[in-house]
This record gives sequence, C-alpha cells and structure tokens, in this order.
Amino acid sequence: MKCLVLAGGSSDRLWPLSRKDYPKQFMEIREGRSMFQETILRNIPFCDEFIILTNKRYENIVKGQLQAFQGLNSTVVCESEEGALKTAPPVIAYAKDCDPDEQLLIVSSECLVDGDYAESMARVREIAAGDRMAIVVCKPTNAREGYNFINLRGKTVSCSPKRGKNSLWDCGIMGVKAWVLLSVLPRATVEDCAGLRVEKGVLVSDRPVTPVNLSKTLHTDKCDLVPASFEWTRITDITSFYEYVGKATKNNDNTIAYNCKGVEIVNTLESKLVVANGLKNIVIVNTRDALYVSDKSREADAKSIAQKYYNGKKRYFDVQPKRYMTWGTSETLYYTEQIVVNKVVLYPGEHTAYRCRRGYTANLLVLQGTALLRGKDTEIDYAVDQSIVIADTAAYEIANTGKTPLEMLCTLRRQKTNGQRRKEADLLVRLAPVFKDNLWGGTRIRDVFHKDVGGMEIVAESWELSAHPDGMSRIAEGEFAGMTFPEYIEAVGKDKLGWKAQGYDKFPVMIKFIDARQNLSIQVHPADEYALSVEGQYGKSEMWYILEAEENACIYVGFNRDVTPDEVRERIRNDTLMEVLNRVPVKKGDAYFLAAGTVHAIGAGCFICEVQQSSNVTYRLYDYGRTDKNGNKRELHVDKALDVVDMHAVSPKTFDRYDAVMGANFVRSVVGECKYFSVTQYFVDGECDLPASEASFQAVVVIEGEGAISDESRSYPCRAGDTFFSAAKNRVTLKGKLNALVVRV
Repeated sequence: MKCLVLAGGSSDRLWPLSRKDYPKQFMEIREGRSMFQETILRNIPFCDEFIILTNKRYENIVKGQLQAFQGLNSTVVCESEEGALKTAPPVIAYAKDCDPDEQLLIVSSECLVDGDYAESMARVREIAAGDRMAIVVCKPTNAREGYNFINLRGKTVSCSPKRGKNSLWDCGIMGVKAWVLLSVLPRATVEDCAGLRVEKGVLVSDRPVTPVNLSKTLHTDKCDLVPASFEWTRITDITSFYEYVGKATKNNDNTIAYNCKGVEIVNTLESKLVVANGLKNIVIVNTRDALYVSDKSREADAKSIAQKYYNGKKRYFDVQPKRYMTWGTSETLYYTEQIVVNKVVLYPGEHTAYRCRRGYTANLLVLQGTALLRGKDTEIDYAVDQSIVIADTAAYEIANTGKTPLEMLCTLRRQKTNGQRRKEADLLVRLAPVFKDNLWGGTRIRDVFHKDVGGMEIVAESWELSAHPDGMSRIAEGEFAGMTFPEYIEAVGKDKLGWKAQGYDKFPVMIKFIDARQNLSIQVHPADEYALSVEGQYGKSEMWYILEAEENACIYVGFNRDVTPDEVRERIRNDTLMEVLNRVPVKKGDAYFLAAGTVHAIGAGCFICEVQQSSNVTYRLYDYGRTDKNGNKRELHVDKALDVVDMHAVSPKTFDRYDAVMGANFVRSVVGECKYFSVTQYFVDGECDLPASEASFQAVVVIEGEGAISDESRSYPCRAGDTFFSAAKNRVTLKGKLNALVVRV
C-alpha cells in the first residue's frame, strides 16, 4: 500500500506557534518530533512507499524532517504555486498516474493519534482491497471550528464543515484503490485535472485547475465508515494545542500561574520565565520573537489579526527563527545556560558559504557527521567533537561529505553538571539476556562471550535487548536491577525511548546473539500487515552481522530463480528445496539485510548478531526431517509461509558500509539501515563519544575487546558480549580498545 501524505496546508489560528512559512503540521508537538513526522511513523508498518504532497514553500521543511527516517522509500511532490490547488487535484493527479489497482492510503498530517491504530488500519486495508472506499471516523467531542464532518444519509456518505444531528468527525484517513477513488469523485473535478502532471517533483498543468479540497468533493454510496479504534485529535487553535501538548511541554517548569483560573500558558523558551497573576480565562503563548495574550473566547481572532496587520509585520507572521534552506537549516538561538548562538544543519552532500564577522572569532563545534572546510589555501576534515575555529574575515565553504546530516553549533560553551541530570533514573543500564536452547544451538555464547547460562549445555540464542513477551531481557545492576526491560521503561518513562520509538505501541526492535552449530530451518517471516492481522504482532525484517564463521560456513538467502507455490510444495515433499535457494558463503564482518518475506536460513558454523523487529513470528518451510529431543518432527507452517514468501529470484549481497568517519581515537561507519532501525559500527582505541539524539535511544553491543562505557552519572566495565541500553538524549562515552555495534530506530 502506498501512503499519500497531505502536508501542504497552512494555519493562522495557531499563531504565533505556527507561521505561514512554518505551519502547524511541522511544529514540534512532543520532544523532538512534529505531527508530520508522527504521521509518517505510525504508517510505516502498513505502507511500503510514501508520497508527500505539499507546497513548494514547504519543500525544504519536508525534506529536512524526512531526514529522521533512515531507509524510507519516499517522494516529495510540490504544487507549483503556494497552496493553489488544495488537496483534491494533487491526489487525483497521482491516482491517475499509478496502477488502477494500487491501494492508496490518504492521510492528513494535521492530526494526532493515541491508542490502537492497527485495529482500524486492518479494517481500512480489508475494505480498500475491494471496490469500495474506507474512511475512518469518530464521534465529535466538542464544537470547535475547523473540523470536517462526515454525514450519512441512507448509504450515501458526504463531507461538510457543518455539523449535523448524526455527524461524525472525519479523521483524515482513507483507504481506496486508485480506480475506485477516481470513480467516486465528481467527474467534472477529475476531468478538470486532466492536464496535471509531475515534472521534476513539481505538479504542473497546461491549463488552470480549480482548487478544491478532497473531502468536500465526497458524495458517494461506495464508501464504508470505519470507527476509530484510537483517540483522535486535531489541533485547530491554541486551546486544543495546550490540551494535547502544553501541559506536558518540557518548558512548562518556566511558567507560573498565580491565583489564576482557566489560564493556559505555552512557553517555548527555556531562557524566559512567564508569570501570570490573577487572570481568568486567558491563553498566553510565548515564543522566541512574539508574545500572544488572548481571552479564550476570542482565540479565533488570531487569523483576523494576522490578515489585518500582515503588511506591516510580515516577518512575525511568516517566519520562524529557524530557517529552512536548500542545503539545510539555520536556527538563531538566544543565550541560555548552554550559551549558544547559532545551530546549523547541513543535509548530506550539501555545502554553504561561511564568513566570520570582523572582530569576532567563530567556533563551530561538530555535533554529528563530518564537515569539510574549504578555503583559499585550506581543505580540512572535521569529525564529531572537533571544532572549526575561524578568526578572520576570509571566505570559507563548509560541506557535508557524509550520508547523514551534519550538525554544528556556533560559539557553543556547554557546561553540564551531574546535578542537571535526573537523579532518580539510570539512563544507561547493562542488560541481562534471556537464553534459548533450540536443538541447533552450540556453546559459543557461553565459551566466547563468557555468559552465565545457568548450566545450559546448548545455547542457541541470547536475547540481549528484548521487550517481547516470549523472552524479556532484564536490568543487570543498579537501582533497577532485576526489572524486566519493559518494567524499566515504565519506571523511567516512555519518553526515554525517543520520539521515533514512542510512535510504536510496542518496543520496536530486538537484538540477539545466535550460535548455529547446525543449520537452522528454512523459514520466512511475514511483513507487518500480515503479522498484525494474523498473529497480533509486528512482522520481522532483520539484519545479520557475522561475528564468526567456520570454514565453508554459509547462509541461505532467497530463491535463485523464480518459483511457484506448487513447485515449493513439491520440493518440500521430495527434499529438494535447497536446490532453488541461494547458498551464500560468509566471513567475519559480513552483514546482510533480510526483508520480511525473504526465505532464509542460517547455516551451521555461523555465529551472528541479529538486529530485528520485535517479533517472534517464524514460519518453517523445511527442517531437513529433524526431530526434537522427544523424537517428534518439528512443526512446519507451509500454508502461512506460502502466503507471505517472495517467490522471485534475489541476488544476495552484503551491506556496503558508508558514511565512514575517522576520528583521533575511533573509526565509525554505518553497517546498514532500513526504515525500522540503523546499525553503526565503532572501532575504538582510546575514547569516543556517541552522539545523543531526541529521536532514538541507543543500544550498544560490544562484540570485541574490552574497556568501559559511561554517561555523566555512571560507568560500567565492558567486554565482548555485553549489551547496554542508553536513553534518548543521553550522551555516552566508550573507552578502551573495542569493537561495538550501536543500534537506533
């Protein structure tokens, strides 16, 4: 299913939080992410491709916020004129250009979802697989303006901004085949868009096109309404923003409401205290460059104010202090406890000119990525934690030579003390694994990594980081010692996972060590759609990093030619299935990605680290006729396996490492990534800091060597086989001589 994300709207009602150049769908709503990013995140399990429909004005913002999603198959399509076409023409243009039977999920990026999204999505996909349209709806809970209502008369569904007696809220989520969508829309609207086409990512037309919103064109009996299985919120004004976000904002400690009643304060500044005294029914919004105070009953006037005073104060209504360029972003910062001036982000492969002001010395500290400084007679590479000092007015060019965003702080003096940390929580913990004794296992988990396996003779798997009910890792030491990993997350707060992981209703990844003394079964894992509907859990895409490989060791990955279900069944019966599989010799350090649906097996003699989606759904196709310890043949799942397996030939190849950075004491490179996780390898000889992020936690797996791992509160000795969890935004230091894999979502 392809996901069409509608992200082109602007909003004046949310001023000054929202601006014309930075509308509400791109605003930070929780720590570190926007409504647009949440929309992408919650639909990743259900969609293989994302098409972002937006305005040319927001192209840089969209591309910037998409940087948070590694391995995402996405395309940005812009309107040639700002907001000219609204939503119907871009959707129609795309629907006409794709396969008629292509299933489309059309979603608004201006809504928030909390709860069981998957249940409604299962029903949407079921309806969309046929010849009808699915629209997700919920019961209205207030009378605010700015909502679309779904009205049902008999079997006819229509949409209106006016609420009727039995109206339902349109949740901005619809599923439909392309041809069905075109058939239910008014013929005149579809014909009006006949000249629309995409050229170099921009919608163009040879003739004028009437702007119209998609929902307002709906009037059809080919539609089924799907009740929302989740709590749905649309942010239409400051009050609704505060209700959803404001009370939990990270800056709420910098607000005081004294002898107030019905007063809501949204303060976006860490450096300024907002005090309200003796007020009633007032909303206060404090941003870096504007302060808004209003009676709650007059909130809707924000739009009128923006229109009336726009000409004289354009920059306050249009522009945020954070500016989006073709090459990245530049954000002007005020002095706080961290004392910063400017934060600059360069996208991969981009560059920008830099000239220091006369009489000043600029210090650009690299936070993430690799910077190349070019001058008249200078060309120097700078890595993480290295500073670029410019003390004259000479012109320079700063380039991002890597494949990840380059982040720099200009004139930054960060003096963070231990007292600024939350004292009540260990944000870096050592994990104790769960062991599995499958019959094909060996002894390397015990003998090589020196793990206490409790007297087990055979250890096939060590679940190092797991929140899965079939085996939960535990906290090994510290104040949370003995807790399961889910109990630890509940104790310290889900926000410690980072905003990307919070978008999943379950912890999204699992890390294992696997020791194959014998061949594993020939098997396949389902993708999210099938697994969620049939098994009630996520699907399983995975990555294998080869820790050790005996001579002639191999893995099996995919079919070596196209096959049919009948042929596969016959080969299972006559023990010839191996003849049509790719046998891939492996060696230490190889890494392979196996997408859900790929038939595979780990061969005898392989010792691997596996990073995967948090799932334990495995369908066995073939098991060499082996029996378990009780003499019973292990169960096969041929029917389910054939439902999900990719029958086409594949050409397996190891990941090509990229974004290599050589620091003074470390070498770093990205081993591999997909939309679910990324894996970065660090070779450390000395001391190395791991960059912290609001987006994701870090799981550190030491695979060779020994040393220590620490944050500002704790330090642990570490050696090969140890696994650690570090919370989002928690800066970690590796010290010693070691080889480690760092996993993020």
